[in-house]
Amino acid sequence: MIKSERNKLLINLMLLIAFLALISSGYFVYKYYILNKTHYIRLSEKSKIDYKVCLKKNNFFENECIDKNNQYVASLIDYIPISLNYDLSFLGEDVDFKYSYNIYAELNVIDKNNKKVLFTKRETLHQSDIINAVNDATIKYDTNVNYDKYNDILNSFVTIYDLDETINTLTVNLGVNISSDGNTSMKNINKYPAISLSIPLTRKTINIDINSTQNVSDTNVLIKKAENNIVNIISASICLFISLIIIIYVIYYYMSTRTVLEIYQSRIKKITSMYDSYIQRISGNYPIGASQICKVVSFNDMLEIKDSSDKPLLMLENEAKTGSFFIIPVGEGVIYTYALRVEDIMAEKDGTVAPDYGIEDIGTKEEAKRPKKYTKEKIKEDIEKTISLNIVDDKNAIKGTENSDEDLYDQLEKTATFKAVKDIYYFPEKKTKAKRKVSKKKGTKNK
Repeated sequence: MIKSERNKLLINLMLLIAFLALISSGYFVYKYYILNKTHYIRLSEKSKIDYKVCLKKNNFFENECIDKNNQYVASLIDYIPISLNYDLSFLGEDVDFKYSYNIYAELNVIDKNNKKVLFTKRETLHQSDIINAVNDATIKYDTNVNYDKYNDILNSFVTIYDLDETINTLTVNLGVNISSDGNTSMKNINKYPAISLSIPLTRKTINIDINSTQNVSDTNVLIKKAENNIVNIISASICLFISLIIIIYVIYYYMSTRTVLEIYQSRIKKITSMYDSYIQRISGNYPIGASQICKVVSFNDMLEIKDSSDKPLLMLENEAKTGSFFIIPVGEGVIYTYALRVEDIMAEKDGTVAPDYGIEDIGTKEEAKRPKKYTKEKIKEDIEKTISLNIVDDKNAIKGTENSDEDLYDQLEKTATFKAVKDIYYFPEKKTKAKRKVSKKKGTKNK
């Protein structure tokens, strides 16, 4: 496998790994966002209380216990069986949670006139363990309330403090505490009470009413996913870091291993893509002729010259695709050029001077084969060479004004070459006689 192809395959593989790492980072960020997003979910509750009133032995009631929703003689009440039922459910999505509940009795003595509490006493009848649940839970608890016990406490308090105008109640309550667990996070939900049963207390033998509260309700609870989000954000950061490291290494590797030709192609592509509307491509070569070439250092300078001269910016690339010339013919025999060649980049990498270029590098091949049309620099160079030549033949020499007082034209007329040309030009018959003499000589030799 060619080295350049192997490098390209390695770069593509590393870019694929970087892309996959970047996608993974995006996934973890999305997961972090979703899990961290709070939203509402509906909590549905249903509660119900059943009870009976069981009497002391007496001569009036045949049944030991009487059903609810009746009136009762307080002095005949022995105990009260209670059945507490409570259901809760989260609607719309799966929710992991945990809960606990407790049954407690609360005794209150309240002043009938100002409604202030004179005495209160609370007693826990049952405390549950913490229970794990998903989506819903059902609580059902049965207990017997010792009516005589609480009534005796009331009678003692009222008798000691000689209280007559009071409201006395015993309330049996079910309290529920709900907290997040597993995949959810939410504030603790406390239902105190979720259900209650109110029982009047009195030492008088009168009818009493037992009241219960039952509940059917829906509430919105603010929750969010409770997975360990820090893991997601750390994973996203690691994947992003890996992706950036690979991309940086790929750029370094590509810049350090690409060939001079690849560098040239990259620079040409950058210029043509950025300034496509400014550049007119031409095929073949460009006829320079006797124009004066002004070599420009940078492409930006060419753009400035184009803007100021309002002339076309031409691009000419060689057949091997290893060099390009950018040309601006501004007129009056002047052409501005900027060259970008493989040789220039090689010299740049080696820290040497780039090879120069001339007319033959820009002009057409046909023009290069024809006799050179002199540029101003070439004419100046030839004049300097002519001045420095040693005089070989005095008969054809022009000494010049520095070495002679004679005019240049007078010196030219004295040369043998000029005399021969002058004689033939002004006296053509001499040219004919000269030809005849030559032909006679050839005839004599043939004999």
